[in-house]
Amino acid sequence: NGDLDHFFIREHCAIYSWREAFFSKHFPNNSWFTVDFDNEDEFDPEDAIQQFITIPYQITRHFDRVVALASAKVNAELSWLKMQTYFEGNVLLSCEAESKYKWKGMTVDFEEGDDEQEILAYCKDINLGFSKVAHMIAEVHQTGPKKLEEMALKAVLLHHISSDLPPPEYLPTKIYKKAVNGMYNVEGDTPDNISVEGKEMFERIRNYSS
Repeated sequence: NGDLDHFFIREHCAIYSWREAFFSKHFPNNSWFTVDFDNEDEFDPEDAIQQFITIPYQITRHFDRVVALASAKVNAELSWLKMQTYFEGNVLLSCEAESKYKWKGMTVDFEEGDDEQEILAYCKDINLGFSKVAHMIAEVHQTGPKKLEEMALKAVLLHHISSDLPPPEYLPTKIYKKAVNGMYNVEGDTPDNISVEGKEMFERIRNYSS
């Protein structure tokens, strides 16, 4: 639905990858179509752009519909309907989905050379603040173990999700703030457990956000 939890980025990406595979399995090329109102060309299921504006949007915002359509039963004489499934596309929300949940290329948009204002505008468009971008960079460029505090907090949040434990707001104030806002802020230090490339990217985004 567009949310990205600071502490579960890898899990978000794993779910996204599985949903991509689900879509490809149940809706192979030539079994679905979309309408790109910015493109007058005839729909081509192998067109990467038309796939891009449709699939990420559908598997993050309307996956329940995707599953329902994939599991729908039709009479044999109407089987052709399964080969003409319409899926709506959305450029902005597809871009947001790939930027947040597709592991490969997750931090490409933050590499050196991109204009500062463009990066800040891009982050605003896809609802990413500094803390979430910082967590993405730290996750993708990780070279060593995370701090015990972060691992412990993730474990607490994981058990909160799957049990009847008190809600996170009952945690000590300092810990609760990190649970909500993440481990990183613009005044904080660059993490030690990421690559040189990751540190450069982290510091550049921090400077842009200051």
